[in-house]
Amino acid sequence: MRRVLHTALLTTAMALPATFAAAAPQQPTFNTNRQVTFVLNGGERHTGTLVYHNTADFSLIENGTEHAYPASNIAMIDFGAGDPAAAELNQLPTGTTSELQRNMLVLRDGNVIHGKVYTIKESSLTIDPASGGRQDVNLGNVSRLYMNADAARSAFASVLATAPAPTATGTTGQVLPAGAIQVNANQSWTDTGITVGKGARIAFSTTGQVAIRQNSTDMIGPDGSGTENRAGAPVPAAAVGALIGRVGSGTPFPIGSNSQPITMPANGRLYLGVNDAGASDNSGAFVVTIVR
Repeated sequence: MRRVLHTALLTTAMALPATFAAAAPQQPTFNTNRQVTFVLNGGERHTGTLVYHNTADFSLIENGTEHAYPASNIAMIDFGAGDPAAAELNQLPTGTTSELQRNMLVLRDGNVIHGKVYTIKESSLTIDPASGGRQDVNLGNVSRLYMNADAARSAFASVLATAPAPTATGTTGQVLPAGAIQVNANQSWTDTGITVGKGARIAFSTTGQVAIRQNSTDMIGPDGSGTENRAGAPVPAAAVGALIGRVGSGTPFPIGSNSQPITMPANGRLYLGVNDAGASDNSGAFVVTIVR
C-alpha cells in the first residue's frame, strides 16, 4: 500500500509542473477609452476604441467586439483630427529609414516627432525620437500617428495630387521639385507649412537667385551680396539678399547655401525669407528643399 501511495503522489507531482508551465504570462492590456480611426494600407478605415496589448498588433473595440490589426497593416491612426494636409504628408520619411525614423507623430499644436513608438498606455504614448531620448506624450495632445509612410502617402494620394504646385519665378510653367518651397524675394516671410521642435536639426538645400532692388539685373545667390549695406536687415550678421529663417515670431537666423543641419531655436512654425530691410521692390526667388 505504501508503494502504491508513493507512486500516486509521484504521478500527481509530475503533472503539476506541466499544468503550471502551460499558463503563459499575459501581456498587459491598456484600454485608452479613446475613439480613433485606423487607416489601413489599402485605404480601408475602421473606427473604434483603441486598445493596446504590448504586442505587434493594435486593437479596436468595434460595436462591442475587439478586433486586432497588425501594426504593419496600418498606414495611419487618426485621433479625431481628421485627414492630414499635404504639408504634413510631405514631412513623412522617404526611402530607407532607420528604426528610429519608422513612425511620425503629429501633435495638436502642429509639432512633428519622427521616431519609433515604444508603447501606448491608458492616457499616454511613449516614443523614442530620432533625436534621442524617450518621450511620453499625453494622448489628448496627439492628432495623428503614422505607422507606414509609403502606405500613408498612397492612402492620401488625392490630398497630395490636389495640393497647389507653385512655379519658380522667371521660369514659366516650371513646377517645383516635390517637397520644395518657393521663397519669393518680394515677400518678407514665406510660411513653409512645417512645424519644428526646439533642438530639431534641419538641413536646407537651396537654388535660385534674387535681385534686391527694382529693375536690377544684379542677381544674388542664397549667400547674399557682400557689397550691399546691411542697415535694417533682419539678420545684420548675414549678407543682404541671403536666405534666412525664423521660427514663429522669434529672432531670425542665417541659412544661406549652407547644407549642414541647423539646430532650431524654438518650437513653432518655420518661415523663410530674404535678408533685406524692404522686400517690396525685390524680384526673383529661392527654391528650398527642407530635410529633417
